[in-house]
Amino acid sequence: MEEIILTDNIDKKLKKLIEILYNKNYFAIKENAQKYVFKIYTFIYTIPNQPLHYCINVKYGKYYAIFKINNNTTYYITYDFENAFYLIKNIFNNHEKEYTIFIK
Repeated sequence: MEEIILTDNIDKKLKKLIEILYNKNYFAIKENAQKYVFKIYTFIYTIPNQPLHYCINVKYGKYYAIFKINNNTTYYITYDFENAFYLIKNIFNNHEKEYTIFIK
């Protein structure tokens, strides 16, 4: 059975995302920002069933998964995989300029 392991960086980034989404008024209710981020967490646990994509820069992981959460935003979750363990190392979205140097 596969095991998903999130680095501390992932957990911190996603918790911070809740605050950013709420404070920048993407969501008027904090609970809705939490639900949005929960969808990302839920997707992360489906990574073993997602198509395999190779990162061009393995600094943040050998592979990545694509999660299109809405019409405007796609998340790229980088990870390493070995012996049924998925180590989730980073998450980028298409609004971050740097993301293409790691995954495309």
